[in-house]
Amino acid sequence: MNEAFQHCLDFFQQIHPLKEQSLEALLPCLSLKNYSKKDFLVKQGSISDELNFVYTGCVREYFENTKANETNIWFGLENSVAISTYSFFSQKPSLTYIQALEDVQVVSVKHADLQNLFDQFHDIERLGRLIVEHYLVQIEEMKIILQTLSARERYEYMITNRPEFIRRIPLKYLASFLGIQLETLSRVRSQK
Repeated sequence: MNEAFQHCLDFFQQIHPLKEQSLEALLPCLSLKNYSKKDFLVKQGSISDELNFVYTGCVREYFENTKANETNIWFGLENSVAISTYSFFSQKPSLTYIQALEDVQVVSVKHADLQNLFDQFHDIERLGRLIVEHYLVQIEEMKIILQTLSARERYEYMITNRPEFIRRIPLKYLASFLGIQLETLSRVRSQK
């Protein structure tokens, strides 16, 4: 079996063990895709019809306002599930872009295949629910942090809880994610 597939399945097994027949049904639905730095996994306005498990690399999710200013709303490193949540679950055009910040390798499964697996295998459906719950907890945590902490506290939170973001994500994207100006982030970093 492909190393990326095995890693993905091992990761899923840690979240919720899958029965042998579920694994056998899931495996043929997986595909391996490579994206170069700056490539798009999802484009705003297109339908996100694949769930992407990030095997290697780093991606960002962002949207543009009417003045083409970007707002970064999520970053995914290894062992992250990268989808445009709105588009994937509604099967409507994406409100966001998902772009590779590094060369990225993902294990993908089509939306239709995943829905069929959910219908046939209770343990795969439960795995999906647990992944969604984990994602929702992360979103709520970040909403609270971004609304209640000062710029310095937000940056310190990232150093403590997401140090890999500090090392791997360009500062202009990190500043946007934290809801602060790049100059403010540079000033906060220089005071450390």
